[in-house]
Amino acid sequence: MQVEKITPKELTSDLIFRLNHLYHAELGEFIVMADNRKEILYVNKKVPKKDIDGFLKVVMFPDYAVADDNAPTGQFLDYVYKKYGFSTYHALMDIHSWRMEQKEKKQAEEAAKAIIPLIEKVVNSENPIVKYDEFLNFEIWKHGFHLGKSTPKNTTNYGSVYEFYFGYLLGSGLLKGVFDNESQAGYH
Repeated sequence: MQVEKITPKELTSDLIFRLNHLYHAELGEFIVMADNRKEILYVNKKVPKKDIDGFLKVVMFPDYAVADDNAPTGQFLDYVYKKYGFSTYHALMDIHSWRMEQKEKKQAEEAAKAIIPLIEKVVNSENPIVKYDEFLNFEIWKHGFHLGKSTPKNTTNYGSVYEFYFGYLLGSGLLKGVFDNESQAGYH
């Protein structure tokens, strides 16, 4: 991540909007913000180098436990909160969270590239190992969907969670003996 030292007046209008409305800070209170897509960390010119180095350690920390007291960044974040206030602490945590989310998305994309061909091979097979029951799958999805719950990152609905665990239960063999009619014979 590239660091650019600027004055508060050099912030772009969208960053000023975020500073005011998301972090509830005035322009003169600007310490640090990021343009995540451009990989730029904007830092107030008045911030000392040792603090900038600490900001970078926080945003680049490779785990979600960035604020944990046992993490090398935990005590620094306490220092940030005391010296610069909640808006700066919040901005750093948002930058770090965004980076962690991007890392998870990239890992999921890579895993999906390996898994999707395996699924397609089964779906396109003339004799699949397991018979697909569209109505059963829909009932399981529908139950999860109508719970009205959100997934932790709100990327999908709970119906998908129920489908995932249905697949897990099938694959692990925990549903053997559950199905007793001929139409679902392929599931056991």
